[in-house]
Amino acid sequence: MEFEGNSWIWDGVYYHPHLFGGIMLTAALLGLSTSYFGGISVPTFPYFFPDLRIFQKKKRAKKRVRVYMDGCFDLMHYGHANALRQAKALGDELVVGVVSDEEILANKGPPVLSMEERCCTCGSGLLVLCWVGDFVC
Repeated sequence: MEFEGNSWIWDGVYYHPHLFGGIMLTAALLGLSTSYFGGISVPTFPYFFPDLRIFQKKKRAKKRVRVYMDGCFDLMHYGHANALRQAKALGDELVVGVVSDEEILANKGPPVLSMEERCCTCGSGLLVLCWVGDFVC
């Protein structure tokens, strides 16, 4: 480790003889915050790269959560209404679908009401309760 003792501004500056060109590594030169330079401080990192947005926290708009629930709703009752109420509590908007007669016949057996009647029954009940954003038949 060698020190340059002749010039007062270089006192305390570390000089590494093996570095190409004798690069000086010091807080006085890199920091520019000593009294030699009038107390000038180094600008912060984002100052050098103002286009970088990684240092700014973005305020994103809250995304609306849409919940979809479908069912047979054949002879709609309190259990159906309670399930729909719980689904509505999970998000901002509730979309309800009514399963077709063919799907009910293939999976459950013959429906009691036709699809149009189930849509009217389910839709009117939900619109009165104001739980549904969209209704899909």
